Amino acid sequence: MDGLRVLLLVAGVIILLINFFINSGNIIKIVTYCFQANSVSHYWNLFFKSCVSGRAVISSIIGFIVALFIFIIITPIVLIRGALGTKKTAALLDEGLIFQYQDQNLEDQNLTFNNNIQNNAGLDIPEIKVSGKLRIDAIIAISEITKLCEEKGIESSYKVMHKLPIENKTEALVPLFLTIDNQSLPTYFIYSTTHAQQYKKIRNKLYTAGYKKTLYFSTIQF
Repeated sequence: MDGLRVLLLVAGVIILLINFFINSGNIIKIVTYCFQANSVSHYWNLFFKSCVSGRAVISSIIGFIVALFIFIIITPIVLIRGALGTKKTAALLDEGLIFQYQDQNLEDQNLTFNNNIQNNAGLDIPEIKVSGKLRIDAIIAISEITKLCEEKGIESSYKVMHKLPIENKTEALVPLFLTIDNQSLPTYFIYSTTHAQQYKKIRNKLYTAGYKKTLYFSTIQF
């Protein structure tokens, strides 16, 4: 009888250990997600979905205790990282190293883009109507530029959201990077006065970095 109790006890301990390691693996994944998102807002929701089971009450309780301990440790770290990330993003935006684009419904306003492509790339782009959605406006612009280049027998290519190294080991995230007739042309879409201010700043930095010509599609007249 004592031997059976020992076997049952050992089996119970083994089951608890297995569940503990499974829960630990899930908790590690949750912690990784929190650090990537710089937020703990989904911590407990993810925990209860992946680590709590009515068929393993004791393991769930142990997992909860471990999760609570880890939550107390990581919360201040994640909050500090989030605050630093917000400050870093604000600095990058201020310098024009990155642009933020939010979808706007501008189709009904009958706006067309101003651009400087004729002067800088020798292409007479037809008027492009403004949709307010970057992905749509960029696709239309790329299509028109590609078509004109093919008609003229000029080689062209493009990259979207392309990182360019500039001064002091920093990088600029360019919405559209065009190569036309061997010219490298960072290209920006400007929908607001904030974008216009950012463009003026990053244009100077790009010029210093060797990109003498910078293109724009803008709803604002320069």
